[in-house]
Amino acid sequence: MSNQVQKATSDDGFQRTLGRKDLLGIAIGGIIGAGVMTLTGIGIGRTGRSVFISYLLATFFALFFAVPSIISSSVARFKGGSYTLWSILVGPRWNGAWVIAFILGEMGVSMYAMSFAEYFQVLAPNIPKQVIAIVIATLFFGLNYFGINIFSKIENILTVTLLLGIVLYIVCGLPHVKWDTYFTNPGFTTNGISGIFAGAAFLNYAVIGATWCMDFSAEAKNAKKDIPFAIIVSTVIVAVMFSLLSIVTSGVLPLEKVINKPLTVVGEVIFNKPLFYIFLIAGALGATATTLNVCVAALCRPLVWASRDGWFPAKMGELHPKYHTPHRWLMVWYVICILPIALNFSVSQVADLVMFIMYTRSIIYAFSFLRLPKLFPEQWKKSIFYMPGWAYTLLILSTAGVATYQVIANLINADIKMIIINLAVMALALIYSEIRWRSGKVHMEPAWEEN
Repeated sequence: MSNQVQKATSDDGFQRTLGRKDLLGIAIGGIIGAGVMTLTGIGIGRTGRSVFISYLLATFFALFFAVPSIISSSVARFKGGSYTLWSILVGPRWNGAWVIAFILGEMGVSMYAMSFAEYFQVLAPNIPKQVIAIVIATLFFGLNYFGINIFSKIENILTVTLLLGIVLYIVCGLPHVKWDTYFTNPGFTTNGISGIFAGAAFLNYAVIGATWCMDFSAEAKNAKKDIPFAIIVSTVIVAVMFSLLSIVTSGVLPLEKVINKPLTVVGEVIFNKPLFYIFLIAGALGATATTLNVCVAALCRPLVWASRDGWFPAKMGELHPKYHTPHRWLMVWYVICILPIALNFSVSQVADLVMFIMYTRSIIYAFSFLRLPKLFPEQWKKSIFYMPGWAYTLLILSTAGVATYQVIANLINADIKMIIINLAVMALALIYSEIRWRSGKVHMEPAWEEN
């Protein structure tokens, strides 16, 4: 193996308690959340009743998007997740830029709290959305303070609950779909084939949560087997569910009544009152809660390693002595989460804000994976995904192509102000990375292990 890539030799302080079931729950809960509950209505506005095709394409894109995480997780345990891989594959000099881009790209955590509030208002219409969103964000940040075991138990319960809620929505909704006109225009493809692909690019954000599993590498019992399994299986399961759910959402009522609307609009038609409230609590609130819970837990892991490496003050990387949680970063992310809520950003504004920078980062990330077999030749040969060099190169270039398409498609539909903000932040990230690197305060710590 290359001398440039050294193994970790010290204890990282994290507890390896997450098994395959826990990681699968994290992956499913990470995918099924505010994205499908809120972005489905927006997606219908972009493509019409063909939204289910957009969801299938989005899932195909998501699997390509996840290829680097799937392959790398099968090669070794990268304890800092994608942060560690960026350092190895792209170069440690630019990890500071990765960190800044990561912070902006994951501001979507506030979108999950806002989506929860939107559904909760059906139960309590007199409580302002901002108040509900801040309260639920406070609750989950507080729960994650007390350790990974509490987090995983809550996540497993919430995931089972939300799956039952979505199955209920599909089973009760399909008989109400107006099949005689469903596949006809006007309404099926409102913007033609290009609209279907544009919808897929937008809805991709709703199906990519499984890759968060990689950020739990340091806490997984068998990271090399269980993380790839969780990402692949959860994405396939969710692909089927989201397609059926979108058929119900777009096929029961006239399009103008569901465009940019939450699923509860259709839910009030297909359910009686008791079932509607069961769906609202188990499906809608459960879905947004699971994603918020996973997001809060995953956000801090890479930043712990960034702090230990010197991109931030070293104290930020210290874990709580009793609960082994990144308590300082949890407080920082709590502020980042509630800021867009307090400023009254809309869900679509937050989505546009984070998508561009996330996909741009993914293009660089994907191309960098061409180096993986050279840097980890022995580990790559032992991987269950090992393939000939030409096939691997073709796969990685395809992954980079999908990420490039996502950027272009979202640029076409994005608000120009959001594009300018993203470009400005990316420029500042590069400047920060270069200044911090030259300061001599950065000392990268090896953060990968064989098993």
